[in-house]
Formats: sequence, structure tokens, C-alpha cells
Amino acid sequence: MHILGPHVANAYVIYLTGRTLEAMCFESAAEVEKGSFKLLEILHHFSSGMKSISTDMSYRGCDELRSACGGAGYHMSSGVAGAFGEHSVLSTYEGVNVLMTQQSGRYLLKQVKKVKQNKKCTDYFKYINNIDQLLAQKL
Repeated sequence: MHILGPHVANAYVIYLTGRTLEAMCFESAAEVEKGSFKLLEILHHFSSGMKSISTDMSYRGCDELRSACGGAGYHMSSGVAGAFGEHSVLSTYEGVNVLMTQQSGRYLLKQVKKVKQNKKCTDYFKYINNIDQLLAQKL
């Protein structure tokens, strides 16, 4: 269970976050029809980051499953090797994960610059308003 548990938890997080992202897509589409593009930047940030995180989790989970099965994990008849082949390419399709992470991170840096200019972040990024306190904390 110590191998399976974290992957099941990750799957639920990805599923629930995906549903929220889907709702945000519909909301953004409705805004675009009205001529407002206010949600596109935040939607790009979330979708880029989500793509990178979820495909990396998928890759690592499939690789761990394949390794846990020993030699049988490499046999095509097991079904595991085929699943690994299908999931391992997802980190490259529709944008390499390194670039997706950079795009998502660029938006976060934009929010930090905003705070440094004495402007306030809102909604999902309110925590950045306390950047000095966040950086001072010991991990």
C-alpha cells in the first residue's frame, strides 16, 4: 500500500483539479464571447502547470509500477509495459514539461514583481503579498 497509496491520492488531486480547470475553461470561453480576455492569462498559468505536474506524476507512477513488477513489468503481455509506453510520451506531447513549467513559473514571477511594486495580488495569489515573510521562513 505504501507504493499504491500516494499514486491514488495524486490521481484524485489531478482529477479534482482538472474539473476545476475545466469549469474555468468554460467560464473563460463565456467571457471571450463577451469580448473579455481577463481569464486567459490565469488559465494559461494553471493549464501549463497542471499539464507538467500531471504528466510527470503519470510517468513516475507507471515507471514505479513497471519496476515493482520485476521482469514481468517489461513483458508486453503484462500490459504494464504498454501502459508505460503510452504514458511516458505525455511529458513531451503538447509542450515539453520543462517549457510548461517555465510558462507557469513566469506568471508567478509576474505576481512577485507586482508585489515588489507595492501592488496587491488577488484571488489565488494573495499569499504572495507576504513574500518577505514567506522567504524568511525556515523549511
